[in-house]
Amino acid sequence: MSSIVTRRMYRRLEADYPSCYLLPHSVRLAAVRDISLNGIRIRCLSAPPAQTILKIQIWFPGQSDGIEIDQAVVRWTEQDEFGVQIVSLSNNADSQLAAHIEQLLCRRAVGEPAEWFYARPASY
Repeated sequence: MSSIVTRRMYRRLEADYPSCYLLPHSVRLAAVRDISLNGIRIRCLSAPPAQTILKIQIWFPGQSDGIEIDQAVVRWTEQDEFGVQIVSLSNNADSQLAAHIEQLLCRRAVGEPAEWFYARPASY
């Protein structure tokens, strides 16, 4: 049996941001553990099944409103973590996500301390 190897389209960056995700009949608190332009790894109490479609809200450090990902699909799950592929988000949310990732990459390139990335601890 051959295995299929896939490569990520974008680099994932470590994160620790508060978030929540919406299922059809509930809202669950979570924490973003890493992030890219098209995917997110999320820590939670109980991961939803693979192929579940979610809406996700993420609060970046220094932002009060956060960004909303309109649609993401669960691609893999473990006990208390899961990975999603971003399917749909508004132009504004897309711009905010891209700007935030660009800031992270620039700050890492100049060697700023890691504490900046974890300015607000995430809890769920």
